Amino acid sequence: MSDGPDVIVGRRDIDTYAAFPADGAELLRRLQAGASADEAGRWYRERYGEAVDMADFLQTLRELKFVRSPGEQGAPVATEQPGWQRLGRIAFSWPAWLVYLGICGFALCLMLRIPYLRPRYENFFFVPSLLLMELGLFFGQVPGILFHEAMHALAGRRLGVPTRLRLGNRLHILVFETHLNGLWSVPRRSRYLPLLAGMVADLVWCSLLTVLAWLTGAGAGPYAFPGAFFLALALSTLLRLAWQFYFYLRTDVYQVFVTALHCVDLHQTTKEHLANGIHRLLRRAAPYDEERWHPRDRQVARWYVYLFGFGYLFTLGTLGWIGIPVTVKVLSGIVTRLLTGVAFSTQFLDGCLTLALDFVPLVIVAAVVLRRWRARRKAG
Repeated sequence: MSDGPDVIVGRRDIDTYAAFPADGAELLRRLQAGASADEAGRWYRERYGEAVDMADFLQTLRELKFVRSPGEQGAPVATEQPGWQRLGRIAFSWPAWLVYLGICGFALCLMLRIPYLRPRYENFFFVPSLLLMELGLFFGQVPGILFHEAMHALAGRRLGVPTRLRLGNRLHILVFETHLNGLWSVPRRSRYLPLLAGMVADLVWCSLLTVLAWLTGAGAGPYAFPGAFFLALALSTLLRLAWQFYFYLRTDVYQVFVTALHCVDLHQTTKEHLANGIHRLLRRAAPYDEERWHPRDRQVARWYVYLFGFGYLFTLGTLGWIGIPVTVKVLSGIVTRLLTGVAFSTQFLDGCLTLALDFVPLVIVAAVVLRRWRARRKAG
């Protein structure tokens, strides 16, 4: 399928796709039609006036799993439409959009009129126990994260794309993941809604939680349950939405940029462009070969690097607004419980268990990082 200056090729049976330049796609068609590597190489030289490294080209195809091993049978390509397509159409129909807008608009009006419904770091402390607070936030976010990923999946299913929602992990943290590789098989203009559907879900979920907090009397006191709990979950959802604008990561917003700007691997190219620029300022040799970059990525990276910087500033702003105050309050609460609580009292145990809950994951991450560093040293 033509995709701007490139051509999208892939295997629907294993749901893997790649962007090839037009001449590379033509060369692939020659091989697919039955030409040998030597014949395809000669054809390319006659057609484009230059030689092609067929060994390297074939290796690329093998890495993309576009070449089957001898005796390997291809998985059958699904001919019927994927399930949940009707639900996906309903979820993004115009009545549904009116409902989403109504919920978000009502929540915004409530936040403008009622100060305690506005996002602030104190909302996280919905219960006196630090341990219950952290456990409540951890498990309470699961429905919202699932809703985020389900909206991604439904937006793809409405197009007939066989999306998959599964449970995965990032280091020690369990996460829901939606695989949208099939979006490469649909026109570019149809990809934006599936990419942005998760952010729409976060806005609706945050707004719904805010409305529920108002309905359940969150203003009755700092620990008014369940209203205070809903406000805490609304704030955590808002922070997940803010995370999408950390442009130095491969977020949903980044995927929209890549799609709109016809890029291939803008993230890695921008990182290498930034590293080369820093080395040049220090009068050192650039560590990355710029000839390896896709021409479009190289062109866009020259200004996208400033969005990288904005993403870092945005992260610092989020830390200053929420991260640091919450961390200071939690740590001071732990210290207070450990120093003033009677040994093995409820307050003392709350401080001990919270300390373990916070620092054990950090120790695990540090151990993983150290292990990888040692492995790189041995390999080098």
